[in-house]
Amino acid sequence: MSEAGITRAAWIVAALVASAALGPWLALPLAGMVALGIVEQVAFGGRLLGLLGALLDWASPAYRQRVIRHEAGHILVAHLLGIPLRGYVLSPWQAFRRGIPGYGGVELDPAPMYTWEAQGVISWADLERYGLFWMAGAAAESLHYGQVVGDEEDRQQLAKLLSGIRAAPPLASAAQVRVQMNRFLRQSRALLQAHPEAYAVAVQHLERGSPLQDCLAAIAASLEERRQQAPPPSFGTAC
Repeated sequence: MSEAGITRAAWIVAALVASAALGPWLALPLAGMVALGIVEQVAFGGRLLGLLGALLDWASPAYRQRVIRHEAGHILVAHLLGIPLRGYVLSPWQAFRRGIPGYGGVELDPAPMYTWEAQGVISWADLERYGLFWMAGAAAESLHYGQVVGDEEDRQQLAKLLSGIRAAPPLASAAQVRVQMNRFLRQSRALLQAHPEAYAVAVQHLERGSPLQDCLAAIAASLEERRQQAPPPSFGTAC
């Protein structure tokens, strides 16, 4: 039985138990709610309940700010490493309309992944770039909050990439995959720490809901301004 089928069966059992324990006046409304939940699972695959949960989370300013900081980490690292993006969605309703789970997030250009899938292999250089990208959201959370709560889907996406496309050189075991993920996380943290001004710009533009291209242009301007302000390298003279 599928996971959804198990869930529906559990609801039915719970309704029957409630009917026996609570009596008809309390059990009938509960059974109606269970029936609606089952219909929602069958007809919409749980997406409506997922939307409701995302909207409730999104109502919290603290939650929205954590999400924004998480996604700003992805966008900045993507820009620094030359990873093409298609856009971003930070709204549960917009994400629902586009078939994206939860509140949405940053959307990658899928063209490079199509190429890797067709070839059946990904170079180590590309794996490192995308590994740092996927762990950048967790890196941003850990830097600002001291803990990470929103990296499960990112880790799943990276694990899917690592398991579905052979790396060159290959990763031989699940333990190696975990080691690499943790290394990607540390390197992403270092990238964000090295560019605090550009990260702050990314956060500001996501808070405003700016178009992705405006956000990327502002990041590029911030990086260029910092480059121009950096002191010129000094060269010692030989004695």
